[in-house]
Amino acid sequence: MALTTYKKTQGRPTRQIALCVVVVCLSWLLVQTGALARPLLKTTFEFVGIGASIGWLFLCLVLVGLSGLLAFALLNRPRWADFLISVQAEIDKVTWPSKAEVRKATVVVLILLVSMAVVIFLFDVIWQWVFKTIGFLQI
Repeated sequence: MALTTYKKTQGRPTRQIALCVVVVCLSWLLVQTGALARPLLKTTFEFVGIGASIGWLFLCLVLVGLSGLLAFALLNRPRWADFLISVQAEIDKVTWPSKAEVRKATVVVLILLVSMAVVIFLFDVIWQWVFKTIGFLQI
């Protein structure tokens, strides 16, 4: 796994977002794995002569750095990079709605939600009245 950028100028925004997501996930995984071994690490830090909290911070920073290098190397493999480049090409083809269209669609969705809530409430009240009237709820 070389640390060179494959097709440097293509799909840059998508590759940067993917890199950030992979670094965060790998960092979390590595730090949580290190947290399981924290009692052992605490005695090791004290043996070396540095404080446990400073040692833990240093270890977390090293793990984040290693996850960044690993993520960079993985995301610049030709197969993964080509996939992210094609994702960026598809995103560029999308026509995004205007603010006015988004507002109109939001209003329609909210009106539909409120009207469906009212209809379901009315059905509930009607069926509750029907069941009380026929004595079904008198068990």
